[in-house]
Amino acid sequence: MKENFLYQFVRKYRIKKPLFIGYCVALSIIFYFGFFTFFGDKGLIQLFALKKQIANKEITKQEIFARMQAKKNMVDGMNLESLDLDLLDEQARKVLGYAGKNEVVIYREKNLEKTDLQIKK
Repeated sequence: MKENFLYQFVRKYRIKKPLFIGYCVALSIIFYFGFFTFFGDKGLIQLFALKKQIANKEITKQEIFARMQAKKNMVDGMNLESLDLDLLDEQARKVLGYAGKNEVVIYREKNLEKTDLQIKK
């Protein structure tokens, strides 16, 4: 009967049973920690995915901060101490729908598709 490779290796080098079990346990532990170093919940692959998410969130944060700064500047421009008349006029027209005496207002539907706009032009 042909003996397997592992049995032949143990017999050839006269490895004792406790030492063999110790090697097997050590190899299993090394494999376990090596595998989860790369593929676990806190592994390297997850680390790179989280770094990518952080970079995307930073870009989003900067965009939101820029919008917030623009709104803050608009609010500061409408402050009574430093009233910007052009900004006030723009916001009155935009938000409240005001128009001057000699101005014509043209309304268009928001739900028009691009093809409808091209046909009407």
